[in-house]
Order: sequence, then C-alpha cells, then structure tokens
Amino acid sequence: MTEKKNIVSVIVAVYNAEKYLKECMDSIINQTLKDIEIICVNDGSTDNSSNILEDYKKQDKRIHIITKENEGLGGASARNTGLEYASGKYVSILDSDDFFELDMLEKVVERAEKFNSDIVVFGGKEYDEKNGNIYKVASILNEGEIPKKDVFSYKDCASGIFQLSQGMAWNKLFSKSFLDKHGIKFQHVKYTDDAYFTFANMVLAERICVLKEYLCYYRVNTGISQTDGLANYPDSSYSPYVLLKESLCTWGIYESVKNSFINCATTFMRYFYDKINRCDSYEYLHNKLRSEIFEILGISSLSKDDFRDERVYLWVNQVLNNSASELVFKASRSFGNDSTTGILRFQFPYDKIPRESKIAIIGAGIMGRHYYSQVMLSGYCDVVIWAEQENPFELSYIKTLDDLDNSSFDYALVAYFQPRLIKPVLKKLDEMGIPQDNIIIGGNI
Repeated sequence: MTEKKNIVSVIVAVYNAEKYLKECMDSIINQTLKDIEIICVNDGSTDNSSNILEDYKKQDKRIHIITKENEGLGGASARNTGLEYASGKYVSILDSDDFFELDMLEKVVERAEKFNSDIVVFGGKEYDEKNGNIYKVASILNEGEIPKKDVFSYKDCASGIFQLSQGMAWNKLFSKSFLDKHGIKFQHVKYTDDAYFTFANMVLAERICVLKEYLCYYRVNTGISQTDGLANYPDSSYSPYVLLKESLCTWGIYESVKNSFINCATTFMRYFYDKINRCDSYEYLHNKLRSEIFEILGISSLSKDDFRDERVYLWVNQVLNNSASELVFKASRSFGNDSTTGILRFQFPYDKIPRESKIAIIGAGIMGRHYYSQVMLSGYCDVVIWAEQENPFELSYIKTLDDLDNSSFDYALVAYFQPRLIKPVLKKLDEMGIPQDNIIIGGNI
C-alpha cells in the first residue's frame, strides 16, 4: 500500500530569521488545513534560527529541516532545494519573516481543487513593523487585471498578465505536477530571485484562478535597509527580465505579452534605479541600462503610448539621453536650487522622516519639486503619492488632494510657503486621521 501524499508542501527558506521566525512558524503549524508537510531549508543561518527550527520539529512531526551552506545570492538555492524534496499535490513557497492567516492554505486549496488549477493567486497586505499598521497593497493582487471568468490563462489577459500580481511566490499556490512538467527554477540573483520563477509560470499555466482575499502579511520597515544592499547587486534590477524575455521568445509568446512585459520590466527597473544609494553603483546601472539592457529588452525605440505610466516613459528617456553625471547635474539644477548659484534652497527633512518610510508630498511648486527630486535621486524613502491642490501642471503623476484618500503613507510632507495653502491641507489630513506627529511642514534650510 502506497503512503498517502500530503495535500500541500510548504517550503520556507530560512536565513538569519530569528527575530520573526517563531511568528512565521506559528502561523504555519496552526493552519486549519492539517494535511501538510513543512519543509524548512536552513540556508546557512549564523543566528539562532537553527535552534528555533529544531524546537519546532520536536513539537510537530510534519516539519522537515534541510540544512545547506549559504551561497551568498538570496534564497533561490534554498527554495530550489525545497522543491526537490516536496511531495505534496500543491506547493506553497513562503518567506520566513512573513506570517499568514490561519485558514490561508485551506481556502486556496479549496479553490485549486474546485477549478483544477495550475496556480491560485490571492491577495496580501503589508505589515508595518514600525507602527503595527496593516495596509492593503493593490499590486499584490490587481483586481482590475483579472479576467471575468473563474479559470483563465495569459491568453485571456495578455495585455496585463504581468500586472495582475507582483513577481513574488508567496501569494500563490502551485500545482506540483505543473511545476514538475515545466521545470522552472528560482533564479540565482541576490534580489528578485522569485520574479522569473513567478512570471514564467504565470504565462505557462493553462488554468489560473484567483481568490480575492488577503491571506498573507508581508513585513516592511524591519530596520534592515534593503536600499543599502541593492547598491551591491545592481544587476538584480534587470537580469530576471532579460531571462524572461529570452524564455518568452523561445516559447513563441513574446509578441502577445510584449506590452505587459515592457511595462513590468521598466517599472521595476526604475524602482530599483531610484533606490540605489551609492555613486559607483548608480553610474554602473545607468550605463548598463543605457548602453545594453534597454536595447536587449526592446525598450530604446518605444513611444510614450507604449507606457502605462508617463513617469516611467520620462525616466527611460532621461536615461537614454543623458550620462549619469549629466542627469544628476540637471536634476540638481532644475529642482529647487537657485537658478543662478545652484545652491540648495530646500533640504529634505531627513531628521524627521525615517529612511524607507512611505510619504505623501503635498505641493508641486519649487519646494515640492525639490523634495521629490532628492527622494528620487537618493532612494531614501518611497513617495507613494505626489499631490497638488488643483493640479495646475496637468501632469498625470501629480494627483489632487482627494486622491490622498486612496493612498497609505507614513508621513505627509507639506511643501507650501503660504498659510492659505497649508490650512486646507492640514484640514484634509486631519479628516483622514493622520496624526500631527506624522505631518511635516516644509520650509527653508
């Protein structure tokens, strides 16, 4: 008599995760779906993660620990190792610093069984470690891109398949037989190691379904600055997309998903580019994109109409038409510096807004433009919305005060001189329940 297989293999790559590992493991072992195996791949941890895993293994026989040496390039090797050992009908690939609703696996498996799915995609939320706030993140599951049918493939949403969900694995359940059939592996890059794995499988899947529920929590503001690390691995910004394009062309489907691919790749590369905080890495990445990668990805000859976001189109053209030093010089001269002397007039309030915060800049005059420029060039924090009271500039990326209602941010930076302009903004923020301590009034340095 053959041994019954577990319904789900849960793979958790663990590397120096002692601070959050217990919360992660508790949310897995207490899942309402009990028929699971939990494969924890200890990727050469040097902290107390190994002992924590051993303690959990003593309590729960479903836990299997695989220990391997760390290869220094993210969690790809650990996840691939976990896939080799997985025996379940489905596979869930989770991160060791995140946590999950206790009925997550039960709900997504029920969905997969009902529709015989290759992949089930579901929603997630950001958990802010700094203040305990929880935010819905539309890009984790972009409901506007979901076809109006229970089961679909990329053919039903070719123009937005890569916008339907971000390139992470943890908000997806995969059929093990589907993964075995196509053999897609996690890419060995330091960051974004799951982008190729996820996007490639999304276009190969013949039966995708969606569960419109928020079942996982992605931890942010942990005090570990990803920005500092990105400067050491600038190739991570584009390598998944170079490999993905090669695969799409090999499979003969590139042309049908070209627009979705281009917008996905450029949006991420711009995000990564803006986060680089070291001059040598910034110059390397700028030159690499300008001289080679944009051409390989077919970006160099695109028009404004090819882009979903005007800001991304403008960024691509800035990179193509300027050297790294020229772009920095033009930015510093254009935004908020005295036009004659080039002296900085408005210093971003670094002392009041912590690194990697999500901020709203309100005001698109000279002060607001300079704050925005400093953030974009330094990658110090994330501007989730840039708003103006009446949007007189007619630029799609500058929003109105009413748009603040649809944004989640840690701090509001008010970039006005005149009290008559500041007053209605403060009223709006008060109506939204933004604490006074999180409202920063800008001004001269």
